[in-house]
Formats: sequence, structure tokens, C-alpha cells
Amino acid sequence: MKSNLYLTLLGVALLAAPAVFGQATSGVVGFSTKTVSPGTSIVVPTLVNASVFQGSVTISSDGLTITPSSAPGWTANAYRATTFSAPTPNYPTHYAEIVSGTHEGLLLDISSNSTTALSLVIAAPSVVWNTTQQIAIRPHITLSKIVEGSTGLAPGDDVVTIFDASTGGRRDFTYVGGTNFSASGLSANHTPVYPGNGVIFNATDTVTLNFMGEVKPTKTQVALWSTGTNVVGPMNPASGTLLYGNSLATLLAPGDDVITVYSTNGQMVPSNYTTNGAAIGNSGGPLAPSATDAIPLNSGAVITVADPLTWIVRSPLNP
Repeated sequence: MKSNLYLTLLGVALLAAPAVFGQATSGVVGFSTKTVSPGTSIVVPTLVNASVFQGSVTISSDGLTITPSSAPGWTANAYRATTFSAPTPNYPTHYAEIVSGTHEGLLLDISSNSTTALSLVIAAPSVVWNTTQQIAIRPHITLSKIVEGSTGLAPGDDVVTIFDASTGGRRDFTYVGGTNFSASGLSANHTPVYPGNGVIFNATDTVTLNFMGEVKPTKTQVALWSTGTNVVGPMNPASGTLLYGNSLATLLAPGDDVITVYSTNGQMVPSNYTTNGAAIGNSGGPLAPSATDAIPLNSGAVITVADPLTWIVRSPLNP
């Protein structure tokens, strides 16, 4: 994947005044462009959709319901999951994310909403039951959203692969034109791509992707599963994220867990890195701050772990 990545600011950065309860605030709004070379490449969406709500909430004693501290003025089912008829599976369209405190970056998929509360797809972790949190609600980035405004995609030939590391599964989605994909038994266009996660593009020609959205202003919790292929990357649209000094150095298990980064020419030539518990390196030893191969993490990587972990990725607005 040849990367031509930049950010153009289109609006004001973080609001200077405190948000009025229930109104959505935003980070820096802009766009980034990524060039995908012919062949096979990792693509990690580096922007998120703007939040549609922010405010203080209480999470229920069973972790399945989120209730705002004040009347939010929601429309019932504005954030509900898709409602396709069986056997087509349904997908969450929005998620709630904790945006401050100890659990900042925790993402919770929304099943439905009333005018006064959210119902979650699965229970939140027990550590946040019966707690008050600050959350933001955002629409998911979907497969269709990734290719909005793109050029160079070949209908019927180009394929995007999404791995579900939690189950060890994978799905191949064939591009059919516009922002549309096809996959047997699925409504492919609605497939969510979670923050910090990536997809695999198999392109017959050079593809230019134009991401529109918001630079995520808060931390991101990225799940690393031992059961499948973790295609992940930092949420940084403006510059490279170094392997040197990265938090993966102390998170991953020395000698067991592996970071694999790939060439950016569509050939997916791998380079493997491990940690000694303090620094990331390869067979030549720990990387130096000036090492040229400390850069490619920003183009996405596959991380293989022996035990499930959560990678905390900081916002480029608050490194």
C-alpha cells in the first residue's frame, strides 16, 4: 500500500467553551487521503464520524442500559441497529464510548434507544456497572463509508476482507460499484469497522480513498484477540506513529506476541517485531529512535497475541 496520507483542517479544533449537556462537541474536522497500490494492502480508517450526542450518563446494574443524567431529547430508535429480516444478520449502527476517566475509550454497541435511554447489544464490562460516565454517541464507520468519494475501484474484481478476530472468522466483500459491496447472506454495506481496526484491500489498480470525518479527540481501546487475526492501527491521520516508544512495547508479552508490519507496495512483504518488555525490536535488537523501520505502524499491522489484551491508543490531539 503506497501511502499518501495528509490532513486538511476544515473547521475549528476542540471547542473552547464547555459543552451544553446533550450537545455533541467535536475534535478537528477534516479529510485524509490514502493511496492503495495494486495488490494487497492494509487500510485503517483514521477518522471517525462526528458525535451526535455527548453527556453524563448512568450505566445500569446489569450493564445493559445507559440513562442520561438529564433529558436528552432523543428520537426513539434513532440509534438502533439494522432490522433486516432473517437470515440476514443485523449490525449496530451507533456506539456509545466513554470519553473520560479510567475507562476512556471503552466502546459499547447500541441495540436500540427510547427517548430517554440506550439499550446495549451486550452488557458493558462489570467494572462500569452502577457508575456515572461521560459518553459520546457516534455512528459507526462502515464498509460503504470507507469508499465514499474513492477512485480506482474495479467493480466485480476488487475485494475487501474483514477479519473477526474475536471468533477467528473472516469475510470477503466484493466491490460492485458506487459505495456498494456484495457478500453472500450479508448486507455488506452496513458492516462496521471499529475504531483502531483495519481491513485488507485487494485491488487490481491504484485506488485513492478519501476519508471525511473527525480526528478522534479521545483515547481508543482496541481489543487484541488470541483467537484470530488482529488487523489494527493507530487513529492518526496526520503523521507516522513510531514503533519506537509505542505503548505496545510494555503491553505485549516478551517472546510470545508479534507485531507484523508490511511493505506498502501491494506485495505485503512482512517484517516481524517483538518486545523485550521495554522496547520493540527485531533480530537486530531494539529499535533506535531514528530507525527508519519504526514508522510503518501507521499503515496498519497484524498483531498476534497469546492472551487477549486491550491496546490503549492515544489521540493525536492529546498524545
